[in-house]
Amino acid sequence: MKAQTYDRIKTLVDIPADFGKSLIPKGTIGTVIECYERPKEGYAVDLTILSETGEPGFEYENVILYPEQFSVVSDTPERGNFISVFGDINYEVPQVVQEQSTPSELPKNLADQELA
Repeated sequence: MKAQTYDRIKTLVDIPADFGKSLIPKGTIGTVIECYERPKEGYAVDLTILSETGEPGFEYENVILYPEQFSVVSDTPERGNFISVFGDINYEVPQVVQEQSTPSELPKNLADQELA
């Protein structure tokens, strides 16, 4: 697989918008949301597009891209964080920490049973 979920990508060609009638220009930055292996390698990508209405901000488009249509980038000059249809989100996966109980933290009757 060329990319992984949450990788930043840059389009290498103009991409037809799935829900619009326009072309998404070459060089558009996006975030990989899902990866597919079947029926062929493909990626669901949220692309960040400058608003065409003249208003400040961005528009977003979700498209399926194939490996030859994009390259993975480590960072972009305009943003160091991921941008998706959900706005700026920290995509860190929470780590599960398992703490071990000590006898002083156990209920009194359970601590007595373990010490016996």
